[in-house]
Amino acid sequence: MMFNAGPWELAIVFSKALSYFGLASLAGGVFVLWLGSLVHVAPSSGSSHYFSDNHWSPQVRLRLVNTMLLASAVGIVAVTLFYVLQVGVINQMGIAGMFDIAMISLLAQSSVGYGVGLKLAGFVVAGVALLLCRSTLLQPTRKRLPLLLQCGWLVATGCFATSFAILGHIAELSLLPRLAVAGHVIVIGLWIGALYPLYVLAGTEIPERVQPLLQLFGRAGWVIIAALLVTGVYLVVQVLGSVDELFTTAYGLQLLLKLLLVLSLLCLAALNKFRLVPTMHNAGKDSLRRSIMAEMVLAVFILLLTASMTTVTGPVHLM
Repeated sequence: MMFNAGPWELAIVFSKALSYFGLASLAGGVFVLWLGSLVHVAPSSGSSHYFSDNHWSPQVRLRLVNTMLLASAVGIVAVTLFYVLQVGVINQMGIAGMFDIAMISLLAQSSVGYGVGLKLAGFVVAGVALLLCRSTLLQPTRKRLPLLLQCGWLVATGCFATSFAILGHIAELSLLPRLAVAGHVIVIGLWIGALYPLYVLAGTEIPERVQPLLQLFGRAGWVIIAALLVTGVYLVVQVLGSVDELFTTAYGLQLLLKLLLVLSLLCLAALNKFRLVPTMHNAGKDSLRRSIMAEMVLAVFILLLTASMTTVTGPVHLM
């Protein structure tokens, strides 16, 4: 749903969406690995047994780690592309204007430059931490998430959060709304980014190794959803000048569509938690995977729409 979007705007939307995918994949991947290290189950035999992500097959662990490394690389490319596109828009000299060294240096001293620098730093730190911890993550005897990876992700998260607080229309607001948008981005990244790892695990591992993780994710989901709703409602109140803007402006209409998509995502999450996860042992595995796939499709549209809302349109009173 693009409103009067030209080639430059479409390219910027694409670059932003790619960076969102990278951020979410990193956040969700580390989140799933962390949750997996906390899982404890008692099998039906009655003997206590510890299941954690070190019991997942080496192929699955390798696939998840490589996916996160790819996400870091995609994020670096996407953020770099976003920056040179911004240079091109300012220069108005076609593609060649994207590589104007003088303008690149000048823009680096603006809020756009600072925001892009923070995002790049976040993706680089996360990628380096993953590379350094890759062999450890693949060891079958590992029980806990490496401390280096935890610290690296915290630093990267701080960079991402700060970048969202100083870029875009939200930068015109006070500190609290900017903190809210940073928190909103991180929690939705945890949720959306966890979908692909959970989809992979549900399709490759036996239910005994996946169901406890899905149940733990479901409990953590209550906290994520609560944070998502609180920050989301607060931000809607802050960015809209009036209720009429929801129905009379391009931004408001896109926001309504986004709310509908998020509501659909919540319905699927509830279906997974209360019906499909408990029946994994009773031939419910395929249904669960189809539901998670549907969530991923909705997530893609949500991220694309978010990129459009922050590029093509915006709150009327902040434009």
